Amino acid sequence: MTRFRALRLKSGLSQTEFRRQYNERYNRSYTAAAISQIEHGKRMPELGALRDFADFYGVSVDYLLGQKGDEQDEQAEEPAGRQISAKLKNLVEQLPKENQPDMDDEVKENIGILRNLLHQSLILARRVERDEKSWFRY
Repeated sequence: MTRFRALRLKSGLSQTEFRRQYNERYNRSYTAAAISQIEHGKRMPELGALRDFADFYGVSVDYLLGQKGDEQDEQAEEPAGRQISAKLKNLVEQLPKENQPDMDDEVKENIGILRNLLHQSLILARRVERDEKSWFRY
């Protein structure tokens, strides 16, 4: 079993659900057949897509390709950019929902604006990780 398939199964996603989420998140158009071929080692994605697969699962390209042996070691070596994106994602998830009845309109609007700003920052952090560039270039 390839690591592509093992990671998908570990994440609890069906092939269809993984493909939908992956294509949507990374603006790709992989077909079910292509994902199946990748998971069975009959096809290798191009480098950019390979980086996106690694980002999706939170591992390195080396791990996906079998260059590194242990996923626990891999997660311990997360780059600083990935730590930032994980923290941003956690902040977005911790924000209160805007549809709570006891909130006034200004608080709801401020939370919505903050959620959008954090979401844009998260997109930038993922882009920095994927491109392996430093923050000052953006």
